[in-house]
Amino acid sequence: MSKKMILAAAALMGAALCLNAQTFQEGFFLRGYNRAYQYNPAIVGDNDFIGGVQWNYGLQNNVGVGAFLYPTEDGLVTAFHSSIPAETFLGNLPDLSRFQGEFNAGLISYGFWKANAFHTIDISVRGNFGFSLPANLFGFIKQGAVTTKTDLSGTSFGGNLFVELAYGYGRKLNDWLSIGGRAKLLLPMYGVNYDVSRMDLTTREDKLELQLRGDLYMTNRSGTMHTNDQGYWDLTKMTSKDKLGWPSGCGAALDLGLLATPAEGLTISLSLLDFGAIYWYYGNRASVGGTATFEGLDVIYEQLNGDDLKDMLLADGKDFLSLMRPIGYYDDNWRFQKMNLNANLGVKYEMPFYRRLAIGATGRYIGSQGMPYWEGRGALEINPVDWLDITANLGGGTQGMVFGLAASVKFHHFNLTAGWEDGFGGTLRYWRIPVQRNFRTLVVGISYNL
Repeated sequence: MSKKMILAAAALMGAALCLNAQTFQEGFFLRGYNRAYQYNPAIVGDNDFIGGVQWNYGLQNNVGVGAFLYPTEDGLVTAFHSSIPAETFLGNLPDLSRFQGEFNAGLISYGFWKANAFHTIDISVRGNFGFSLPANLFGFIKQGAVTTKTDLSGTSFGGNLFVELAYGYGRKLNDWLSIGGRAKLLLPMYGVNYDVSRMDLTTREDKLELQLRGDLYMTNRSGTMHTNDQGYWDLTKMTSKDKLGWPSGCGAALDLGLLATPAEGLTISLSLLDFGAIYWYYGNRASVGGTATFEGLDVIYEQLNGDDLKDMLLADGKDFLSLMRPIGYYDDNWRFQKMNLNANLGVKYEMPFYRRLAIGATGRYIGSQGMPYWEGRGALEINPVDWLDITANLGGGTQGMVFGLAASVKFHHFNLTAGWEDGFGGTLRYWRIPVQRNFRTLVVGISYNL
């Protein structure tokens, strides 16, 4: 295996890691879905309930592995194959290849009627992470040292984990209009963010010279930085701190919803979700600046099977860490992070000749930083028997054609729900890596009607 194939495999594996949890819009169509208020807080439940764990995750990226794989007469080859022109490959890449995501694990939910209003309480663990890679990086791998200096600015990575405590209130104002809202207290726990303001890679014969300017932020919960005698970060002395202490900051968000039924069988839903932000305290902050020298690609490849590869990588890692100097525990370690605002619109109409059948449409916009997303879908829902409800949708948007499927099954007092959203374009066999730019969501949950 050539060194370019190794690097290509790493890039493809990276494309598989991007996750992005979004609103479960199929819940708008499923009848009796207890957590529909999470899509629109104005949707009030028919009965009191308690919900168990609900897992919601997905993925989104602005470049799929289709940019890295090309069919030829000899079969499928990577973009780094000699038969693929550099301009073809690089022309399929954005300036920054972004991989970002979110997940939401609902631990427990409780909904109940009181004083002519529907109240909900939720405890969830949420997270987001992502990274970005500049096109110049792939150009360097494809073409080699076309110039002596390659600009890799825009490289970044990060991830955050926080707890959400939410209280919701929904009320019917009259026979055709309902309003609702959810107030969320956000308690940040773990976080790491690395922002590069400047990164230049210079080739010097068998050496690679990396010049860096950037900042690394890390919460105390993620670990505590220690320094060596020169005042630079020493990874070998990394320790954890405040594992059971106070959250690393505080935040709040608000969901707002409106639900109207202006005619018999017709329902219109409008909601704004996650309008808010988190104020993170990063107890550790390191300023990254300076120059580090590494072995060239040819030298690394030659030593892939050598006993000294581990020692070489450790030495290179120490060179990289020698550029990072902790700033200290100062007040300016606070950082403001906006939530990804979700705007949702839904319409459904129950057929007058068969009320168990409904058609409709949904649209949404997600204000994700660096990679906003929008889409529209047409939907069909059928409730053939009291214990089974099925919905399916088809549409398109920022990432091309998309579809969704969901079902709700009831037995005794239990309600099981599962939904899946995906994009067309196919995946790599066995690996399930998206070939095209992709948007994907999976939801699985259970609740009990009281």
